[in-house]
Amino acid sequence: MRRALYVILVIFGITFLITPVSIPLFLSNAEFSMLNTKWNGISSFAKMIYERKGLVIPLMDSLNNVELKGGTLLIVGPDLRYSSLEIEKIRDFLNEGGTLILMDDFGTGNEILKGLNLSIRFSRKVPVEPFYFKDYRLPIVTDIRDPVLSRNVTYIVLNYPAVIVGFGEGNVYTSRVTLLGKDFRSYPILVELKYGNGRIVLFSDPSVFTNEMIKMNRNFAENFIDEFINPPVYVDEAHHSNFNPYYAGTIVVRRSLDREKSFYVVLAVAGLALFVESGLAFELFNLVISLAIKIFVRGEKVRVEDVVEKLAKEGYDRKILERIVREVGG
Repeated sequence: MRRALYVILVIFGITFLITPVSIPLFLSNAEFSMLNTKWNGISSFAKMIYERKGLVIPLMDSLNNVELKGGTLLIVGPDLRYSSLEIEKIRDFLNEGGTLILMDDFGTGNEILKGLNLSIRFSRKVPVEPFYFKDYRLPIVTDIRDPVLSRNVTYIVLNYPAVIVGFGEGNVYTSRVTLLGKDFRSYPILVELKYGNGRIVLFSDPSVFTNEMIKMNRNFAENFIDEFINPPVYVDEAHHSNFNPYYAGTIVVRRSLDREKSFYVVLAVAGLALFVESGLAFELFNLVISLAIKIFVRGEKVRVEDVVEKLAKEGYDRKILERIVREVGG
């Protein structure tokens, strides 16, 4: 009987290892959405974050309706307004030591900065940069002053960016001959500042991290993740005006038998069998019963048979109790 039980346990364990797994899947065509696998989504960037940092959580509801516990709040290309309650939630998140990463150019990011009583802003104007990649709408920046961000990075290719104004120091700058309005000078496009017990990271071109552009900026994206992102990572999906998952379902992941894991299953069952057949299980059972008796019966010495008798009188099935004792004790 016991041999059959051990065989069943082995079969059950190996079956568990090879059983297909169903995983929920959502897709969206919203620009800058982590659920968008097309050219203008950031699914590749989200995958990169997951591979390097772990848990990535999409937020599909108002920020004041979700619980943020430390880590990083990532807001990319928002174009819907933030309520005062949401901005208050962001302030609390920062005061508790969280990191806000706000990537925006011409969206609603400035509303958050204003609500946090900061003077820094995204310019809302497109700078004219004489150095570009193939097209003037793809300017190149090479002034990367942060040593972590510049690791294995010669330049960053932007895509119709804004710049950051109203702040003194930055981590990445445009060239000194960048034209914004009537002024020629260097402008920051990436800024880090402290806020409460946390920090805010601003980047004025969310397009850099889209599935199309990240191919040209992979090293920079990896460095950015290493430098600024800590898990868990919350990604704001609720403030994309065209966010509408066009597919919701599951994908089935089929698994092949891993020899090493199957060996551990057999080893675990063998260990269990040795534990039971050697009588150690019965001794452990006896010890637990004895300790329970000492605690609940005030030290009075009572045999296992007496415990069974007492439980039977209280309404428990005697045959089941005796079978448990026999199975455990051999």
